[in-house]
Amino acid sequence: MIIKGGSKQNRRFFARHLLNRRDNDRVRVVEFKGFAHENVDEAFRDMEAYAKDTRCKNYFYHAAMNPREEERLTDEQWQRAVDTLERHLGLEGQARVVFEHEKEGRVHRHVVWSRIDLDTMTARGDSLTYRKHEAAAREIEKDCGLKPVESVLVKRRDTERPERRSKDFEGFRAVRTGLKPEQVKAEVTALWERTDSGSAFRAALEANGYILCRGDRRDFVIVDPAGDDHSLARRISGVKAAGLRERMKDIDRDSLPTVAEGRKLADAWVAGDSEAARAVRMKELDDRIKPFRKGTQEQEQAPEWSEKQRAFLEHEARQAGWSELEKAAQEYGRAVKNVAWAGQDAYWQMMIGGKPRTEADKLRELMWGEKKEPDLER
Repeated sequence: MIIKGGSKQNRRFFARHLLNRRDNDRVRVVEFKGFAHENVDEAFRDMEAYAKDTRCKNYFYHAAMNPREEERLTDEQWQRAVDTLERHLGLEGQARVVFEHEKEGRVHRHVVWSRIDLDTMTARGDSLTYRKHEAAAREIEKDCGLKPVESVLVKRRDTERPERRSKDFEGFRAVRTGLKPEQVKAEVTALWERTDSGSAFRAALEANGYILCRGDRRDFVIVDPAGDDHSLARRISGVKAAGLRERMKDIDRDSLPTVAEGRKLADAWVAGDSEAARAVRMKELDDRIKPFRKGTQEQEQAPEWSEKQRAFLEHEARQAGWSELEKAAQEYGRAVKNVAWAGQDAYWQMMIGGKPRTEADKLRELMWGEKKEPDLER
């Protein structure tokens, strides 16, 4: 079981995200507890109203609970799991909403608690929650018979510390752009391993749509083709900060663009030919095609034009993934076809004064033309 979460305040985003049926196969609101309304928007508004008489900014706590893909919990086990996490976080008795998402056969749950204690009108604490998540996850795995996940925060270990998982906001923006942190990390690590100097690495990054920037709090930052920024040290596997500085010592950090400037430069790379840039375009087109893939009853009864639109969008999506060579071949084929059509028209013009009329041309003239309707054979 992997648990991630933190204190938040952007209720509108989370209300949309937690009820998002576009990117999930199934969404279910499992439980309302402690609210006057059984409505998600109203529940978030209530939590915001509770916080107005306090100085708390991040007035609710959101947690995502993810078992392994093959592990399924019963409703009773999920109830115990949520209660266990609530106890470890010190949120017992607080109002909460529980959501269940299913995507590609994998089921996970989200829980949102109000942090405002109505008896004292103070916020429940939210410090050291990573350790609390791990302790709750180990207890849940033992209680529900799940395969344990190795903890990161342990004092003594026989194996190397697991790599840090991506943060919540990185996962949310990956849904929007289609560029997962793991995908970016794999590509940037491969570029790092193929180069032997900072300048060569920077050139390789730029050739693949990434902009190397100077960070405000970190030495180096990269901006991906979608315009999102990443700490460079966290996107190279097996490399520590000291090793990164040693490799990048031939780069003048002050000459690099800022992150804001890098985001503007990223717009020029989106139309490029890198794997990352193609992933951004494919995600956009996949979002447009997705409604046609659901196969719901309403779509099965859709008119013929919707099938044509679906076919057109799928063709457009395939083209988005083409390389520059494939695009050039398509342009060459189109030019050859145009020359052939022009030659055909010239031939019929020379032989009989124009292209012979087809049955469709005759029918069109009969229906819409100004000529007198001919006598039909009986």
